Amino acid sequence: MLSLSAIPLRTARHAVGASSQLNSLLFSTSTATSTSPSRPPFDKILIANRGEIACRVIDTCKRMNVRTVAVYSEADKNARHVQMADEAYCIGGPEAKDSYLRSSAVLDVAIKSGAKALHPGYGFLSENAAFADECNERGVVFMGPPSSAIRDMGSKSNSKEIMIAAGVPCTPGYHGSNQDPKHLMEKADEVGYPVLIKAVMGGGGKGMRLVEKREDFLEMLESCKRESMNSFSDDAVLLERYLTAPRHVEVQIFGDSHGNAVHLHERDCSVQRRHQKVLEEAPAPGLSEELRREFGEAAVKAAKAVGYVGAGTVEFLMEGGTDEFFFCEMNTRLQVEHPVTEMVTGVDLVEWQLRVGSGG
Repeated sequence: MLSLSAIPLRTARHAVGASSQLNSLLFSTSTATSTSPSRPPFDKILIANRGEIACRVIDTCKRMNVRTVAVYSEADKNARHVQMADEAYCIGGPEAKDSYLRSSAVLDVAIKSGAKALHPGYGFLSENAAFADECNERGVVFMGPPSSAIRDMGSKSNSKEIMIAAGVPCTPGYHGSNQDPKHLMEKADEVGYPVLIKAVMGGGGKGMRLVEKREDFLEMLESCKRESMNSFSDDAVLLERYLTAPRHVEVQIFGDSHGNAVHLHERDCSVQRRHQKVLEEAPAPGLSEELRREFGEAAVKAAKAVGYVGAGTVEFLMEGGTDEFFFCEMNTRLQVEHPVTEMVTGVDLVEWQLRVGSGG
């Protein structure tokens, strides 16, 4: 059971001692569903991914004496994650749509191999709410958040409405369902220029347009909707005030199966190219201790607002030169960047996922 309001921040040289102390604090509880730190939570799990993240999960499982099942495409038959796992099964052709995205094939292997749980990694099926439901229906523990949280946070407009209700600061803008171009232009006038048009189902920098002046709005709106439909099969957009000197700060959070949540401090990811993160720094430079605390508290509020379970990241945009920050989005999975947090806290987030997945 998670019982801490925040995890102490450590320098890398203190990581080993911090890890032991935090695991002891985090998972010591009198509840019957708790798992002793010395006992593996599952005998065997399937990793529904490939490459670096699959190898990363296998490393922790080996340390915890948990057997692993790998799945692979025909192109990956000699891949490292296949060689590292205790068992490996081919699930289809070289393209992801013929293998790693075939949810039924992945779950067939889980059932056949006797894996009690499934780690989705990142990408592929990790943020697919229907897949999370399918796992539960077939009796395989999905080591991620409830499908309801994935759905709620998958929509940028819906997620912002939830965050506003929870008291998490959000960027001023329009998140409504009326997508009439004339109505959207009126709302853009209210927000003020420059304004940002963003795809409701967007991500990875796609479906985003900056509008500097009113006369360009309709042209940019049409372009944004077209890209959104091509990328996400949905052309709904929202509008936000454009921050002219933004910082991008994300907070690592973790929720257990008892309604508790903690944060593991922040990472600054402001150095980006084409909206893709290039460098992550933790702790974020130049933040006062009070502001650091406010970031953490806001992230925990966000996690609790959707009944979050497992590892996730709450992203915020901060107006440069001020202490003003706003909710951006929530990634409902273990992120590529998670080792940065592990380095400064000494915590193995994959181990936490295993323990919480087993009812901790």
